[in-house]
Amino acid sequence: MNKDFIKETITKDGKVDIGKAAVFISMLESKTRELYVKEYIEELGLKVVITEVAGSGRDLKKKIINSCVGAALNIDVIDKEAHHVHGLIHAAQEAGRGLMLDMPLDANLHIKIAIVRSEHWISVAMYGNSAYHILSNHSRLGLGYVNI
Repeated sequence: MNKDFIKETITKDGKVDIGKAAVFISMLESKTRELYVKEYIEELGLKVVITEVAGSGRDLKKKIINSCVGAALNIDVIDKEAHHVHGLIHAAQEAGRGLMLDMPLDANLHIKIAIVRSEHWISVAMYGNSAYHILSNHSRLGLGYVNI
């Protein structure tokens, strides 16, 4: 994977699209590639953090929000300001709604979450697998994009 391929993948109309960047990172399986892409996107002037969450049922929604806020604050993707935290929570909720649409409450879910921030916008992408049983796994994807 080279930088030209990454830039072409995450660019829209000649500019880096933080939504595309977040989705791209969230779908990478190799930790080495994940780090390479993350560092390159940061070189482009964006802030990035990646986290993972697993669980089932209603407690999963709380885990997702807590993981997103904690990771973003710890890595300084957002500042400890109400409008930053508020925007991130809304983006995470939007991504979560897309991810969990028509998902039974008792299904298991394991997701990678990528958060990418520009100066005034934040994007949260969630990609992973859900299943009642390991043999019935299938992929799910959600994206949230909010002005902060």
